[in-house]
Amino acid sequence: MSLISQSDLEARLGRTLTSEEVTSFTIINSATQRMVEEMIGSSVEQQNATTRYYDGGLQHLRIDPCTDISEVKYTDDYSAVFYTLLTSDYTNEPINKTLKTMIRHRSGKFMTGINNITVTAKFSIYGDTGILNIVKSAMLDSIVAEMQNANNIKKESIEGYSVEYVTPESKNAFSTIRLLFPEVI
Repeated sequence: MSLISQSDLEARLGRTLTSEEVTSFTIINSATQRMVEEMIGSSVEQQNATTRYYDGGLQHLRIDPCTDISEVKYTDDYSAVFYTLLTSDYTNEPINKTLKTMIRHRSGKFMTGINNITVTAKFSIYGDTGILNIVKSAMLDSIVAEMQNANNIKKESIEGYSVEYVTPESKNAFSTIRLLFPEVI
């Protein structure tokens, strides 16, 4: 399943896709979604709650973008849970937003350790409609730039030295995502 469907792209373009474009869309869409998910550290599709591990020793613990944080626990070196923090021990930050990127310990730092804090949450931006729509639009812009520009890879060669690079159309499509997630990208 993908966040962007063929009908989303056709609506953006204002026309139906050709058979060649349908084949290209499948590949480009999959690659674009994977790249965005790698950039932000979370899924763009609906997810069930999962657990991720983080290093302690900080009061403000940066976490991958998520929603619905259900548990924060301390674990030992063998990943065995030895204490579950009460929700009164921490706040999910930013407080006024649905998408959370940090957990702040209310009374000092989290216990020091490597991979000793587990956070159970839905590691996806899907639960925040505003952010999801912005990311979806940026992904559509990128896919359109890739599909409409057959020459989106430029090659230059000077005295035996050659370089290949992506044109600004496809690079700039993700600038809005970089603005939304500056601490992750």
